[in-house]
Amino acid sequence: MPEHAPPARSTVRRLQLVDLEQVRHTQAGQEWVPHWHEDWSFGAVVQGRCRCSVGGQRWQPGAGDLIAIAPGTVHTGVLEATGAPVLVVMFYVPGRWLRRAGLVPPAASGLVPAPELAARAAALDTLDAVQAWLHAAVAELGAGLAAAETGPGPTAAEHQVLAGLRAAVTAGETRVAALAQRCGIGRRRLHQVLVRWTGTSPSDYLRQARLHQARQRLDAGESLADVAAACGFADQAHFTRWFRRAFGYTPGDWLQAGR
Repeated sequence: MPEHAPPARSTVRRLQLVDLEQVRHTQAGQEWVPHWHEDWSFGAVVQGRCRCSVGGQRWQPGAGDLIAIAPGTVHTGVLEATGAPVLVVMFYVPGRWLRRAGLVPPAASGLVPAPELAARAAALDTLDAVQAWLHAAVAELGAGLAAAETGPGPTAAEHQVLAGLRAAVTAGETRVAALAQRCGIGRRRLHQVLVRWTGTSPSDYLRQARLHQARQRLDAGESLADVAAACGFADQAHFTRWFRRAFGYTPGDWLQAGR
């Protein structure tokens, strides 16, 4: 991109009465560094194509595909710049909303073709419309992914490493060597397990944990400068760049959506 071009950003809405977050991605060429969400991610490719890595697996969703990404699943993505319009609509849905709605999430992350339902995602501008669409999309994804074949998952030892990693990050650990020590393995083995099952390195995983902590601090009312310093970023500009690269929008966009 030219030096003077503004950074690509997505539009975020926070539907707080029902704990939902809606994000519209429209900037061709926009990329996301390895990251994850604490809630289920459901969405649709309305126009254009994406290239993604989800849990270490390569995806290429196109127009008409529905998307489901399980909580905590590390993923990356880029909106392909083909000269045609791009629109990907995503919703981040807490488990408590699914339970209140009587919906069972899919057994795993995945893609399901559903052109008519995907097209409807472009015009979801009211809360009732969003909730009705989610009811239909979650049911469609659950049915479609139940029949999909899945490869072998992590071994028992790898499950133990991944669980230990999450526990260490939640406890506030910020050093890769200390993460490996707490998981009872060497740094090389930690890197192998993470790359295989999340598609990201330990350092990338730690940075994303700091960004999640930063969102929580912003929600608690801390200033951008204080959050940037507390979460280990060089300054507010450095924090903003990584926040946008992970979530698609800036910390200021997130705060404005909360208002």
